[in-house]
Amino acid sequence: MPLGGFLETMPKWLFIIAHVIFLGVGLWAAMKAMEHKVKYAPAFWLYIVSQIGFLAFFGGFFTLKMAVLFEQILLVIMVIWIVSKFRETASS
Repeated sequence: MPLGGFLETMPKWLFIIAHVIFLGVGLWAAMKAMEHKVKYAPAFWLYIVSQIGFLAFFGGFFTLKMAVLFEQILLVIMVIWIVSKFRETASS
């Protein structure tokens, strides 16, 4: 059994709840970052959209591989965005 195979036995609704929580954390982080006028605050919306992508998988709109690929692309863009804004701040 591959590592994590036991997760296949868990009900789908547990994963949906987890991704709704992750979505909520993303919204909270985006709002806090915007409230504090952090330069990279809009980057958190990419994380939020990535969680919507996972919810789309659970809704039958994406395959799991598509949802993971979608998430990973958005998170790489988010990391690059945050680091580029950090570098702008550091060089100012």
